[in-house]
Amino acid sequence: MVPSHDLRHKSERVDDGSVLIPTAGRGVPCDIDCTASFIRLAADAAVRGLVIWHDEQERVALPVPYPWAIFMSDVNTEVSDVELLGAWNGVAAVQAHRHIIARVEGQPINIGVFVDETYDIGRIEDVHFNPWYSSSHPLVWWQATFGRAFVFGRSDWEYVLNTFAFGYGIGYHFIERATGSMNGNFVGIGADLITNASVAVDQSQLYGILITNGEFTAFCDVPQHTFCPPQSFRVAHGLTEMVDPSHLVVGHANVGTVSFSNSAFWGPAAQIAKVDGTGTTSFSQCHFDAWDTHIDPNNSSRTINTGAAAIQQRGGKLIVSASEFREKTGRRGGIVAPHLEIFKGAEKTIVTSNIVADLTGVVIVNESTGVVIVANNA
Repeated sequence: MVPSHDLRHKSERVDDGSVLIPTAGRGVPCDIDCTASFIRLAADAAVRGLVIWHDEQERVALPVPYPWAIFMSDVNTEVSDVELLGAWNGVAAVQAHRHIIARVEGQPINIGVFVDETYDIGRIEDVHFNPWYSSSHPLVWWQATFGRAFVFGRSDWEYVLNTFAFGYGIGYHFIERATGSMNGNFVGIGADLITNASVAVDQSQLYGILITNGEFTAFCDVPQHTFCPPQSFRVAHGLTEMVDPSHLVVGHANVGTVSFSNSAFWGPAAQIAKVDGTGTTSFSQCHFDAWDTHIDPNNSSRTINTGAAAIQQRGGKLIVSASEFREKTGRRGGIVAPHLEIFKGAEKTIVTSNIVADLTGVVIVNESTGVVIVANNA
């Protein structure tokens, strides 16, 4: 096959090697409930060693919908050693129990990988999404506003290893579907230049989303706006609120556990985490820095500080332990951006055995009537 690096950043047609060029379905809407596809895998089928290149996809203008590049619709299916260039949607695994998605790379624009209705262990390994097809705007502005690299509906015991995404609205999105939500094991995952949430948890199973060795950056690249769109683009597409990049957003409906261990969060993000719901969110042996960086609502080509906390807890239970806050809370112009802000809806909070840069210790704004334990922080 043609080495994948020979295709990146090229505009001419490639007609040697194992390259497939889909053209059907251009402009037909195809989102998360769509089942139309270029390739469909039945039970025990596999796709290996291909480049799927949507050569007629826009490179500069707003992207155009196409069917899924690959739809895995039955048990024991595999997609491996595949590059996806210019795909609207990449790989879907729906009712694909014991699926394997491995060594997939490229630039799906709308959704990279989607998993749903999977009741036996699926595996996703060594998947890397980067703007190799196009980094021109407004195409990449659309991706960085609305695109999602990994979307998980119902999945039981999903294993995800060494995955990465650059320049999406959401890196990893956990959602509620008609058949439920997911639990899984995530090791060595990463997301860079994410403009909404590196990890967004609308819902998860009680057994939890377990994330170890994660690396996350959430920010907007002002004043260049190469990837993150200016406010004028957002308003033109119905979004009136300013860009608010956060590493973790746990929604109000979430009931499950969201656990981060030995992970790093840097930015410059607006916030490290916004935690809500009734479940438990925990950070252990994690690294935090560069929060409270917001787009100026009066000038979207510069950033300002507002005093936003690194971690905001609106509901549920929160544990922050054995972690490090590298930057001082009042580091910019004397505006204090605390380590933690606890709202009235929070149930329980434990902040213990952490290291902070502030000589005064952990800075917490507490409005909670629940249990709050703060101890042994240096």
